[in-house]
Amino acid sequence: MSLAEVPSRLERALGEADRGLIVVAVDGLSSDVAKQSWLSASVSTLSSTVPSTSATALLTALTGVPADVHRVPGTVYRNGSGLVHAINGTPAVPHLPTVLERHGATVLARELDLLEGTWAQALLRGCTRVPAPPRHKLTAQAEDPPLLVANVVADLDKALPDARFLWTYVNIDDHVHRNGYDESVHEAMLRLDAHASRWAAQGWTVVAHSDHGMVAVDPDPELVEAWDAIVREECVIPSGGAGRLRWLYPRQDRLETVFDRVATTLGDTATVHHATDLGLPQPEAGPVVAVAASPRFPVADPSAKYAHGGLSRDEIDVPFAVWNAGQ
Repeated sequence: MSLAEVPSRLERALGEADRGLIVVAVDGLSSDVAKQSWLSASVSTLSSTVPSTSATALLTALTGVPADVHRVPGTVYRNGSGLVHAINGTPAVPHLPTVLERHGATVLARELDLLEGTWAQALLRGCTRVPAPPRHKLTAQAEDPPLLVANVVADLDKALPDARFLWTYVNIDDHVHRNGYDESVHEAMLRLDAHASRWAAQGWTVVAHSDHGMVAVDPDPELVEAWDAIVREECVIPSGGAGRLRWLYPRQDRLETVFDRVATTLGDTATVHHATDLGLPQPEAGPVVAVAASPRFPVADPSAKYAHGGLSRDEIDVPFAVWNAGQ
């Protein structure tokens, strides 16, 4: 069962809700941490998208369609003759109605509300948007997960009297990239569980889910340089993808040569695939795809301590939790 099921699950929950539905989308939370922290909820596991990254996964979770339909296959991908960054770029994204748009949700999009790219517009179109706090406050909150949850909860409490369907974005992703799932993340999720239980006791149905998990990374500098050399020598544009899943755009006559070279170069740190075998749309995704099989994989951001995008259980398994009214 995948994130594509989220819209139908939310619609059922909204139809059965007493007072209304609150949805908390937690960016970067692993299924294991959720199960350890959301002690008052009924927690199941869904599968993230390929790649397991926010740009692809959140769009699937709100539209119910895969990447080959919504055409956002990762964080960085081909758009015309060059690359585009999904989060803040302006590629064409098909107008696909989201579950939020269909039901006139009130949205506390926070960081997403400050984005001007077409991806954010596709997520938030047709919603009642509660203005985001100033960027410097969001940055400070993202560095302190318990403070982040406290502010999200306070803003939700203010919005509850005037809405039946609320959706909010919770960015622990930035913190986990730098620090992993440390004690502050567990504390923040325990506090979220307590407030979700409070809302449920007041008659709300509360749902929380994430978009992907993360794993520790320790990229090998020699592999980073080897990857860059392949790009320089064999490809028409720089590489794209998302973290622990990256793709290449070889010159047309070099595709199979590049496939073999990547497999030989990365060895046991990756598995190498043709994009079509992973369901990735082309020409957006490059035809040669490397998926991390080791912490040594050459991720694009060597400064990150934790990353995602790949196909390991810790990246792909995402929680879907429900706190029912009266629970």
